[in-house]
Amino acid sequence: MSQAQQPSSPDYAYAFQDSPDVETIALIEQLPDRWGRMPPLCRAMLVETGRFLQRNGITAAGRFLNRQGLNVGLIGVTSSGSLATDLAFATTLSQSMNQASPALFGYTLANIPLAETANHFGLTGPVYAIMESSANPLQTAILEGKRLLGTQEGISFMLACTFDHIPDLTFSRQITLNLALVYKDDENHPGLS
Repeated sequence: MSQAQQPSSPDYAYAFQDSPDVETIALIEQLPDRWGRMPPLCRAMLVETGRFLQRNGITAAGRFLNRQGLNVGLIGVTSSGSLATDLAFATTLSQSMNQASPALFGYTLANIPLAETANHFGLTGPVYAIMESSANPLQTAILEGKRLLGTQEGISFMLACTFDHIPDLTFSRQITLNLALVYKDDENHPGLS
């Protein structure tokens, strides 16, 4: 059906760094201006999407897929949404209304990691998050991508993903991401990984 990839950086250390290493930056071509205020899940989504697109030869002509004439969408399934960011924002809010972080507030919607990724890579197709706890969330995202490819004209292909940052009492690095390419006709796209 579609090809999936497990992330190769399971600790996502770069997502917790204000200045990631050169190799990480190379995966996304350049750091977005908002990197410093992005929560770790947004950073991880961006970098792992860049890694995935590079591994599949999709960004060989540059990171902006729309400038290559491609209309690509991104569907993500999440069980926790922006909960880690919501809790961090609530912590600043609990100090006082004047201490509430406007930088965090902008990232308290589940679709924001997908939107930041779409903006960075020029994804102009459908981009949205599905909140769901299921046994196989990547399969849910792939099926939604297939549905969109079957009902909307002009979409080159879809990226399907799962993304979560499960908070714990220490807000440790519990990020999970999985990505897949979804084509209308999988037979014409062999060898993707």
